[in-house]
Amino acid sequence: MKKQIIAKKEGTQTGADQQHSKKCVTFTFHSPSVHNITNLFKKTNLKIAFRPTNTIYQQISNKNKDPRPTGIYQLKCNTCSRAYVGQSGRPITIRHREHLPYIRNNSSTSAFATHILDNRHEFGPAEKTLKLLKPCSKGSRMDCWESLFIHLHHKHDILIDEQQAKDNDPLFELASILRDLVQLA
Repeated sequence: MKKQIIAKKEGTQTGADQQHSKKCVTFTFHSPSVHNITNLFKKTNLKIAFRPTNTIYQQISNKNKDPRPTGIYQLKCNTCSRAYVGQSGRPITIRHREHLPYIRNNSSTSAFATHILDNRHEFGPAEKTLKLLKPCSKGSRMDCWESLFIHLHHKHDILIDEQQAKDNDPLFELASILRDLVQLA
């Protein structure tokens, strides 16, 4: 402490004071190469700190909802309340609009259109019939999610008859059991 007082009077800085006068700089850690870049600044008067790109706050905070979501969707029949499950890598509202001409033109290209036409049921606007079940991007994961939702709709007898459920997969049965257990708890 005596050295600090004397150094203050003389206007010189001690080692501890020099450490306090270092300017703090924060780098965002993207990869180990950031360490190599920051090593260049070690002999300067900079104190270096790192900040992560993925924080807990980012994980738990509400993310902005995509106004044009892609993923697994459900089209519900207005008459019988049964549903068709599909997937789209494009916005699901566009995919919904693509089903409508099949119904208007009496084309059985879509299982949902076939259900509406063969049973003479009503279809409605996207606000009433379209529902996003699982947002995801195109790929093998989307195929798996679609299969799971088709299986669940078939198991609960809400899948339209025109859409064929694939073979029973034991993994889907396990997922159903786990989901039912969670609902009971």
